[in-house]
Amino acid sequence: MSTAMIARVLWLRRVLRGRERWSRVQLQDHQRRQLARLRHHVASRSPFYQRFHHGLQDRPLAELPVLTKATLRQHFDQLTTDPALRLPDLEAYLAGLAGDERFAGRYWVASTSGSSGRKSIIPSDAHEWAMILASYARANQWAEINAGFLHPVRMAVVSSTAPWHRSARVAATVRSPLVDSYRLDASVPLAQIVARLNQLQPQVLVAYASMLRMLAEEQLAGRLQLAPQAVNSASEPLTTEGRTLVQAAWRSPVRRVRGD
Repeated sequence: MSTAMIARVLWLRRVLRGRERWSRVQLQDHQRRQLARLRHHVASRSPFYQRFHHGLQDRPLAELPVLTKATLRQHFDQLTTDPALRLPDLEAYLAGLAGDERFAGRYWVASTSGSSGRKSIIPSDAHEWAMILASYARANQWAEINAGFLHPVRMAVVSSTAPWHRSARVAATVRSPLVDSYRLDASVPLAQIVARLNQLQPQVLVAYASMLRMLAEEQLAGRLQLAPQAVNSASEPLTTEGRTLVQAAWRSPVRRVRGD
């Protein structure tokens, strides 16, 4: 990650932290302004939305037609606001992705797993990507773990290791003096994951909710021996029983973070 991107992420993280003190009225006003900007942007630059929302530009969200993933995929090239973004080109780029390279030198592109039968492909420009990185970093701030040049953080993420997965793309970008991040494949045998985590001794542990529960059971059984400062549950819903188990394993509140 470049020095410029690090500076932008740190600044945005501070901005987001400040918004946590906003009143409900301030938050709603901000949401209305941002939504109006977004709708104006797509109405002026997306051929698809010019048709899909024709005559509905000023209507409430509840009155707009639902955009399904099937429709999004079918009309992707007309839906995008940048003519350079074409679905076949993006799919070819993702198929060859290995590190942190950008599409057309400009876009960080990630994809969902496609468990529903259709993948969503999400390009992000520099500002959008920096905002995503900053939002990921908020979970560590809530746990009072502030990554910085003088205080790098070791993080282990038990998730997908596919290079096009959003969390993998984030990890590829944040390889920096700020975060020492390691990704472990959630699909390998549990004993291998436990052994690797015991070697890493991460300060921050992030995993799918179902995996986190299994790791908590391993911790309580004595096979896993971690003392993380923060435990974050991602992607799947964390049940009350699972939360209780995680808290018993690490004597630390578990935080639900964004996932994809």
